Amino acid sequence: MSSPVRWFSRNSKTSAASESDNGKRMTRLLNESVVISDQLNAAVDEVDRSVSRLTGIADQSALQEQSLRAKSSHALNRIEGAFSAIQEVASAAGQINGVSADLNAKSKETKDIVLDVCRSLATTDQVMTELDRNNRTMDQHIRQLIEQTSHINEINQFIQEIVSQTSLLALNASIEAAHAGEYGRGFSVVAQQIKKLAEQSGEAVKRSTELVEQIGQGVKLVVDAVDQEKMSVERGVAEMAVNRDRMDVIFSRIHEVDELALATSNASKRQTEHMTETTLMLKDVVDAVDETLQSVDSTLEMAKEQRAQIANLNRISRNLQRSSADLTMAIDQVGPRRVSAGSKADAAAVREWLTAAAADGRLAVLEADGHAAKLTSLLQSKPEIEAIWSNRADGSFVFSLPEAGLLNANGREWWKRAMDGQSFQSGVYISAITKQHCLTISVPIRDSGGKVVGVIGADLSVPQE
Repeated sequence: MSSPVRWFSRNSKTSAASESDNGKRMTRLLNESVVISDQLNAAVDEVDRSVSRLTGIADQSALQEQSLRAKSSHALNRIEGAFSAIQEVASAAGQINGVSADLNAKSKETKDIVLDVCRSLATTDQVMTELDRNNRTMDQHIRQLIEQTSHINEINQFIQEIVSQTSLLALNASIEAAHAGEYGRGFSVVAQQIKKLAEQSGEAVKRSTELVEQIGQGVKLVVDAVDQEKMSVERGVAEMAVNRDRMDVIFSRIHEVDELALATSNASKRQTEHMTETTLMLKDVVDAVDETLQSVDSTLEMAKEQRAQIANLNRISRNLQRSSADLTMAIDQVGPRRVSAGSKADAAAVREWLTAAAADGRLAVLEADGHAAKLTSLLQSKPEIEAIWSNRADGSFVFSLPEAGLLNANGREWWKRAMDGQSFQSGVYISAITKQHCLTISVPIRDSGGKVVGVIGADLSVPQE
């Protein structure tokens, strides 16, 4: 069993070690709290910026959606007007189709009638040709009759001469019979009879000549009538030929009209089909625009909900900001943080070292692999450097070793000052990477033209007293 003195001594040592461990744990907790407070403030800043951007985007989206709705409504009205106009055109096309079909039917009927007329004209032409042929035949017979009549006149003249000579001979015979006396009396009777026959023959020839002359005059009238009829027949034949040519032209035109009417009817049918298809397509477009308007209305409702959620984010951000401020105040009330001031001389050397490194033209490219190789080599060459990194002109990290505890550095003073073209040295604070006291040094990265294109920075460890 141990003595009381030894027990007290051992307990005192244990208590002192326990207090030392508790102090270290408290320091670690304090540092962690500082880092968390810092990260919380940075997160609140990021949330505020995001909320601001989201609000701007939501407002712009609302304006665009309202404009889209107005344009969609206008387009819907225009489309509905076009739809009504196309329906009227479709109705007119249907009427045109009916008229074209009727025109086609009438054209076919006219074509059939013209064909009948052409056939009738062909028959009439044949009759006129036959009439002309018969007229010529009759003219030939009449001329032969005239010739025969002239022969009859010649025969009558010859008979008349014979009758005259017979009468003269009868007279001479009577005279001789009178001279002969009783012996010539019988001969005188014969002579008288011959004279009578000669006189009768003369009268008959005279009447025959008169009849022949009457027949000749009648034949002449017939010849004149036949000539006139011939001329009429010839005119009729010529007119029939002209009419036939005209009917051929008419038939050709009617055939063309028939083809055009058929083409018009077919085109009208196709137009009606296209108009029907167009009407259906426009109906689909109207339905689609209606759906678009419904979608826009739904999107506007969602935008309202989005703005409501943004308002919630604003409230959350304000609460986080208050919590962060309370945490910072609580940390400050814990007690002063004593750090060594002997690292300031090293900070000046590190600033010159970073400035020389930033002058490397390869860093101005801001390419991740190149920065990783260069900055890793720099970190390994300086034991007092606990972290090194580089940023672009928008604050995003090109490379960080160890990995950065921030998403974007554009809210940090060291980034702002370096982007303004100045080197910067911060006060002592708790590093978000190592959770230990440090100070940050940053210098600008310039391109070949001297323009600031990025930032290179490092955390210099600061030992605690």
